[in-house]
Amino acid sequence: MSKKVIVFGATGLMGKQIVKENLKSGNKVSVYIRQNEYPENVTIITGELNDENKIAEAIKGFDVIVSAVGNRNYEDPTMVVAPVGKLLAKLVLDNQRLIIVGGSGLTLHDSKTLRRDLAGQPEFLKNQRADHWEAYTNIALLDINYLFICPTMVVEGDADGNYLSQENYFPKSEAKQISAGNVGHFIAKEIVENKFNKTRIGLVNS
Repeated sequence: MSKKVIVFGATGLMGKQIVKENLKSGNKVSVYIRQNEYPENVTIITGELNDENKIAEAIKGFDVIVSAVGNRNYEDPTMVVAPVGKLLAKLVLDNQRLIIVGGSGLTLHDSKTLRRDLAGQPEFLKNQRADHWEAYTNIALLDINYLFICPTMVVEGDADGNYLSQENYFPKSEAKQISAGNVGHFIAKEIVENKFNKTRIGLVNS
């Protein structure tokens, strides 16, 4: 049965692919964006990411809320994932599901070590790591139906299905990237299958 899905951050690299893959899977997709136009045949809801009243109204009636927002300027310490995620978590209803795209640093490397705490993590991603961690540590405490999607470095590319996923841990792989299409593919598949709740999923190309 198709789901009603609203995507925040739908104009970004991952957001476009999340929309595309959900349409392919037969879900009914809306996007919450600033613009009045979108390249796919979806319902457009215009608004700002800090407009709580507008967002509360916008998400009514949806089965799944997906946030793929992020700060594209790696040098800018302004958090985006955390404030939007926390706002959506505050507004989500008991019968709704919240899916947030973070980063692979949120996953475990082993039973004692988070990937974000490993030596040699890229310095230029320190602001993003802080943003994602702020989102996760706040939302993970809540009694809501949430899921964090945690891909490694995302690059352009359509879905080909050649990727690995693992709950809580970063999958064992020599690859250091994943295509945006494969991120979208996993999210669309998970929305249909509804396997995971209150957890995080690591993603990397196989």
